[in-house]
This record gives sequence, C-alpha cells and structure tokens, in this order.
Amino acid sequence: MHKATDEQIRKETDRLRSLNARLDNEKEAKRKAPVMALDAFMGESLPNPPPDISNPRQLSNFEHLRITSEKDYPNNEPVITWDGSGIAAPGNITAISAQAKAGKTAFVTMLLSGAISTGGFCDLFGQINVLVNDSRKAVIVFDTEQAEADQQYNVRTTLKRAGLSNTPDHLLSYNIRQLQLSEYRQTTDAICEAANSHFGGIHSIYIDGVADYIKDVNSVEQATEIREYFTLLSIRYQCPVILVIHQNPGSNKERGHLGSEIQRKCYGIINITKDGDISTAKNSFSRKAGELETICFKYSSEYGYHVEVEAPVNDAQASKLERIKTSIKTVLKPLDTTSYMDLVRSIVGSTACGEATAKRYISVAEANKWVSKGEDGKYRLAQSVSVSTGINQYQT
Repeated sequence: MHKATDEQIRKETDRLRSLNARLDNEKEAKRKAPVMALDAFMGESLPNPPPDISNPRQLSNFEHLRITSEKDYPNNEPVITWDGSGIAAPGNITAISAQAKAGKTAFVTMLLSGAISTGGFCDLFGQINVLVNDSRKAVIVFDTEQAEADQQYNVRTTLKRAGLSNTPDHLLSYNIRQLQLSEYRQTTDAICEAANSHFGGIHSIYIDGVADYIKDVNSVEQATEIREYFTLLSIRYQCPVILVIHQNPGSNKERGHLGSEIQRKCYGIINITKDGDISTAKNSFSRKAGELETICFKYSSEYGYHVEVEAPVNDAQASKLERIKTSIKTVLKPLDTTSYMDLVRSIVGSTACGEATAKRYISVAEANKWVSKGEDGKYRLAQSVSVSTGINQYQT
C-alpha cells in the first residue's frame, strides 16, 4: 500500500471541507424556504427595480391627454338637435336603430337633406334641426346594404327634400356593398381623408349599416374594435358619425354585442318603430337630453318622400278617453255650472276614483275641449263633446 503524500492529504481535506460547506448551505436554504414563501403571502416583495433613466416616465409625456379649463378644444356644438337638445355632435357616434323596413333610411335622408341644404332650406321634421353647412364641408354616406339603384333613389329623395335638382359636389354617397369586407375600413379611411382635404373638413358621416363592417356582431373583440374605429374616426375629423343598425328580431335591442357596445359609448340613440304605414321615431337615449316628444312620419305620394304626421290614438287610448268623457257628462249636465273643487268631488263620488284621478280627468276634458272655464271661474259642459284623435290631445 502506498502512503499518501502530504499534498494528497491536503487536497482531500479541502474537498471534504467544501462538501460540508455545501451541505450546510443546502440545509439553511431548506430551513428558510417556508419562511420566504410565507413572507410572500404576508405582502413582502422584492424591492422595485431601479427606474430606467434612459426612458423616464414624465407627466409631460401625457399632457395631451389631460383636460384643463385653460386649453382650447374643438367646438362641440351639436350638429343635429331634437327639440333643441343635441343628439349628434362632433367627436361622437350616434345610432339609429330599427327593425327592417321600419323607416331608418327615410329618417337618414331627412337628416342628409339638412346637411346639404342651401341656407338651411329643406323639409325637416318639425323638431329636428341640422347645423347649416354653408361652408360645404363633405357629407359622406357609406351604404353596405342596398343595391346601387336603390341607393340612387335615396340620393334623389335627399335632393328633393333639400330643394335641389343636381347632386352637390360635397354630397359623397358611396355603395361599398360590392367590395370585400376586408376592404371596408381601408376604403372608408381613404375616402374620408381625401374628402377632408378636398372640402376643408367633414360635416357628418353616415354608415348604413355598421354591422356589415364585422363578421360576427356577437364577438366582443370585433364589436369593441369596430366601435372604437368609428369613435376615433369621429374624433379625427371632428364630426358626428351616424351608425345605422338593425335590432334583434322581435326586440328593440340593437343587434348582438355590437349593439351593447354602441349603447355604452354613443352620444345618442334614435329608435324607430312602425305600426301600419306610420313610423315613430323616439330618442331612446341622449347624453344631452331627457325624454323628448316622439316624431311620427309616413310616406306621402304627394311629396314623394316621408312627411311628419299626427300621432295616432290607439284603441286603448280611445277607450280611456271615452270613459273619461262619459264620466264628465254624467256629473256635468248641459247648462250646469260648477266650481273646480265641486266638479272634483262629483267625479270622485260618481266613479269612486281618487281626488288626484278626478283632477286628471278634468285636465283631459279641458285639453279635449269637452269642458270650458268661464270668466266667472265656473266649469260648464261644451256644446259639442266628442273624442278627438289628433296628435295634440292630452294623453293619459
């Protein structure tokens, strides 16, 4: 057996010391591991990494997003108002929704006539006003639904409402149904950019219909993306973008998740329904308005386009009016005169209704001219009492 040299003994001793040290370190690590995991759940964490001084995050980098009272912002005057309240404004999207063939296109052509009119001369529905476009900024329509001949008919209707015989240069009505879906946005961007440059701005943009810009109206991602696209389009050109969208069958809810997304972000929603040959437009939502009086319209062969008409009284309303008229005639005979409170008490006694209801009956009777109040302050029955069916009648 060979005797180990001093050098071999020294190396072996160093190896054993190194091995023992490594084993001790592993034991210490295992002992501390549970404590470190618990510390993580106790809210302790590693210190934040040092800031990247090569790319500092300074507030000045975000100043363009900050709103202050001193900054100048583009004019946000409504472009379209309903009874004086804004329903479409620059930098915002507005929706017009309805079932098929309910009157969406008729409402749009009415708005377009105001946008291209000369000096505001056009046939608008009484409560609607469109910002006069004397500077002749571009008015752009993108139609994804109708055939070219049908869209041409709508253009001619728009001109007729505006008292024009020829298509003005700044009315840009495009039929993009013949394009591939993948080309819709690119074409929209190119036309808007060129129109903005050529006409010195855009008055308003109409998309008929917005659902055709995506493959699936129930896709959250696609709906959010296209809503964002049109919102940014309205901001870029500082004009309202009017989105025409269908409703779900048998419902007044706009189609799919796209409808929900538009509802969340729009400036206003105009809902159109149809009963028989009469369409009714209702401002179902607006950031700048409360509940507004509805607008009824129907096609007129005399004018060649839709005109505003009186609101019809349905069977239920007519029955209620007849019941109120009968109650009034029961307690107030011809040539009788009575004070207001005596008339209230008589109606309460005759119909067993409450005092508030009796007072409402009198208001309805006055609105329909079934009773009149004389100079002596007394109420008397009108000579001719009949249920009227006009738009201006008091509704209960």
